[in-house]
Amino acid sequence: MSDLKRFFKHSSIYAIGNLINRLGAFLLLPVYTNYLTVSEYGILEIFYIISSVVSGFLAVGMAHATLRFYFDYKSQDDRNASISTNYIGSFLVTLVGVLLISIFTTQLSTSVFSSEEYTLGIYLILVTLVLELSSQICLAYIRALEYSVFFVIISIVKLIIQVSVNSYLVIFEGAGITGILIGNLITVFVGWLVLSVFTLKRCGFSFHFEKFKPVVKYCVPFLLSTIMSLISVNADRFILNYLVSLEALGLYALALKFSMIIEQLIGEPFNRSYGAFRYTVMDNDNAAKIQSVIVKYLLIISVFFAIAMSFFVKDVLVFMSNESFWRAADLVPIIMVAAVIKIVSYPLQTGILVAKKTGYLFYFTTIGAAVSAVGSYLLISIIGLVGACISLVVTQAVIMVITNYYSQKFFKVDYDYKRMLLLIMFSVLVFIPSMYLDDFSTLSSILIKVLLLMLLLISVFYGAVLTKQEISSVKEFLYKKLPSRSKT
Repeated sequence: MSDLKRFFKHSSIYAIGNLINRLGAFLLLPVYTNYLTVSEYGILEIFYIISSVVSGFLAVGMAHATLRFYFDYKSQDDRNASISTNYIGSFLVTLVGVLLISIFTTQLSTSVFSSEEYTLGIYLILVTLVLELSSQICLAYIRALEYSVFFVIISIVKLIIQVSVNSYLVIFEGAGITGILIGNLITVFVGWLVLSVFTLKRCGFSFHFEKFKPVVKYCVPFLLSTIMSLISVNADRFILNYLVSLEALGLYALALKFSMIIEQLIGEPFNRSYGAFRYTVMDNDNAAKIQSVIVKYLLIISVFFAIAMSFFVKDVLVFMSNESFWRAADLVPIIMVAAVIKIVSYPLQTGILVAKKTGYLFYFTTIGAAVSAVGSYLLISIIGLVGACISLVVTQAVIMVITNYYSQKFFKVDYDYKRMLLLIMFSVLVFIPSMYLDDFSTLSSILIKVLLLMLLLISVFYGAVLTKQEISSVKEFLYKKLPSRSKT
């Protein structure tokens, strides 16, 4: 229980930091959806796709490897040297890669956008990537130290800068997409500067080839799997733009932004905390039991927030955007299913990562890429936007199943499948009534949705999703946290 409490303590703090990060995107959403057209929003999404593709090639799992090898060393001096080495190595690899790509920015702009107009935007995202990827090494160091509060402070600073700068450039300067990219660069630069000073001051500035070589070897499978993952993640968007329209891509991108909220609010803070946590408890006799319990709790939290987001996304869009963006709300519930599957899949990799069998990840992502490409093309051809969403769900489900199957070979975990299936059943039963509330007034609809969410919580507590011991532990925790209790 002490291990679980430590894990959830840092996860909750990381969740606050990620909530702050997503709050920036949420606060800027009314700006983007009122000062950009749906087509421009689609163009902005293409910039983000380019960024993710280049980032995938240049990051090569370096941040994860940093965390993995940090705990292999027992001496703090060796640990610090490994952080410094990976920071310098990552920066140099990214810088060289970006310089090579920058030679072809004009051709890239012409081939992707059919115009040289967006060459400056490509330069901006390349510079941003150099800073962002080296920052990831610093964040891995912070995760290893479990300095989760420091992460929150950094997030607050970046939030203030991003919202202020981006709003000013888009609203008052009319800078549009270029203004957004400039604002993102300024925000990332400030975070990179603070993180770099903190990390290098504590770890020094030195490069040790003997420490970098095994990291590179460990990362090679990540590069191969990243190539396939990039196809898996972005195939639907390129196919959607090709088969349907740029406007359809804009709506799809907006729907994905809402799914990113639970990924950033739940998935990312969980990953930041669990990425280091699982290695610290792996020698415990109950390590498998700990993972089983955590995965179930993760599923409960993810499903609850996914249902809540699906319930209220239409109300949010009506309030903050113009009517041309409202159709994105219909896509969100399907995409939320994919988001939940993706979040739960992360801890299922534990056996593969502990055994250092990262080559398996390449096979998984290759299969995922094939499923995504074929599924997206077929389903988008038949049912358009909805087909892209369904393909996303199928792809994530396939990756999750094969990941769990092979990971079990190296780290056997008996998950509570029966209780997790009960949770999914309750969630479906709660969601179905929400599909028939269009004829109700806004206030009545919101009240009914709140009642449905309360019903889901009741189902979790009294529908055998939790064990009696888990229910008692939750009640005890809440009882201790009640203000009246603390006063007495």
